[in-house]
Amino acid sequence: KVGYKFCKINIFSYFFRNEKSQRNKSWKAIFMDMYSDLGRYIQYYATLKKAWDDLEKYLAQHCPRMIGSLKESVQEEDLDAVEAQIGCKLPDDYRCSFRIHNGQKLVVPGLMGSMALSNHYRSEDLLDIDTAAGGFQQRLGLKQCLPLTFCIHTGLSQYMALESVEGRNSYEIFYQCPDQMARNPSAIDMFITGKIILELERETV
Repeated sequence: KVGYKFCKINIFSYFFRNEKSQRNKSWKAIFMDMYSDLGRYIQYYATLKKAWDDLEKYLAQHCPRMIGSLKESVQEEDLDAVEAQIGCKLPDDYRCSFRIHNGQKLVVPGLMGSMALSNHYRSEDLLDIDTAAGGFQQRLGLKQCLPLTFCIHTGLSQYMALESVEGRNSYEIFYQCPDQMARNPSAIDMFITGKIILELERETV
């Protein structure tokens, strides 16, 4: 039944067409290896793999130096260790993206967009999982929030809420906007940029 489900959905067809290193194995051996390693990501892998591949093709043509900033993938045990460290579960689409690329090095230009306007500069890097975990927030206003990006010019980040607290929904992605008029210094407004990591990566491509 599991095999039928995978064949019907055809979620790994993209992988089979593009990974030449698998040619010396039977399709069944490839299938079993992938299912044991990536089976939990059946809903996301094909979409995210294509998004990353399309992005790399675009960068090769328009900004080849940025490709060198992309980090290699991480393993399941690395992601499990981060969840244990921060005490929260990471959404599967976010985990799946790290199984393809572990974010990027902190360089300019950033993968998530750059701009220059007069004397204002903005360049957002996509954080690797360890750097993101190091910036996990538990303070008022950003409780249970994980940074996804970082701008080296402004120090600002996009965050993802890992739990439904302080008026946020789980896995919403947002910019924090401190409320200068609030009596509580921890009060923030939010500019929501996505509801799941898939939305963020599709917009990047």
